Amino acid sequence: MKKIHKAETVSILFQKYGAAAVFLILILVNAVFTPNFVNVAVMWNIIAQMTPIMYISVGMTFVIGTSGIDLSVGSILAFCSIILARMLQLGYPVLAAVAVILLIGAVIGIFNGFMVSKMGIQPIILTIVMQMILRGFAIFVSKGKSIPITNSTLSAMGLHRFPGGVPIQILYVAVIFIVGSILAKKTALGCYVEAIGDNNKAAFLAGVRIVGMTVLIYMLSGVMSAVAGILEAARSGAVDPSIVGGLYEVDAIAAVAIGGTSLDGGKPNITGPFFGVMTMILITMTINMNNIPYEISNIVKAFIILFSLYMRRESKA
Repeated sequence: MKKIHKAETVSILFQKYGAAAVFLILILVNAVFTPNFVNVAVMWNIIAQMTPIMYISVGMTFVIGTSGIDLSVGSILAFCSIILARMLQLGYPVLAAVAVILLIGAVIGIFNGFMVSKMGIQPIILTIVMQMILRGFAIFVSKGKSIPITNSTLSAMGLHRFPGGVPIQILYVAVIFIVGSILAKKTALGCYVEAIGDNNKAAFLAGVRIVGMTVLIYMLSGVMSAVAGILEAARSGAVDPSIVGGLYEVDAIAAVAIGGTSLDGGKPNITGPFFGVMTMILITMTINMNNIPYEISNIVKAFIILFSLYMRRESKA
């Protein structure tokens, strides 16, 4: 019988409960040291800010589960939100504009998945190239200027509050959490993702259509990024092509890393990234509320990713 070392036990516990533990620790630290933190409005603010990244993180979870990566998600969000804002400026109905944006996200995802699975291009290289191209297109379409969101219907999708100041984003988060969890745990998709991530060749021999599933997973990531772009535009009231979605891929990867999904591929986990995203947002809020330079938050997030990778290495040792 294999002897489980103490370090391995700690690593396993971190993978299961690390995201929730880090989030709770940050809550306690802020409650003690951050002025005006103990306020219901702060939690609603976290929910409102986390929503776009939560959608991106769900897509990223499945991509990483296949041992892939998608660094283009922030730029997909930027490009989609700019196209959405531009279409609304031109007088297109909201539903038509939203449908076009979802289609754009799907097409970009299909292209990414095809190039990775069929053409054999490394995911990190391809998605970095797509990141640059899409951000460039976003700046070109908007002529480098911020585009205001003046459509009242879209604005209501991002700014509506329920009684008690509860933001509408709580519904969006609940929907993606439930749908993502069902896809990961209750459908064949989650099993296929795990099989591809664990052993690509074995999955192929077992009858899994690697190319089709990979394309589907990257398409899911593209659609989730497009939805995030719609929600970001609805909440922000204006879309700046140079800023919107910036480093969202880092937040998503960090959320997935501390959420328990191995960056080497394997079983996708949605509950972990849920707390992981809240942790990423809380780190940024902590930095801002304590008048610490914003750049420090990116350093902290980078260390979280490194620590998560280290803990994952310990479990494999």
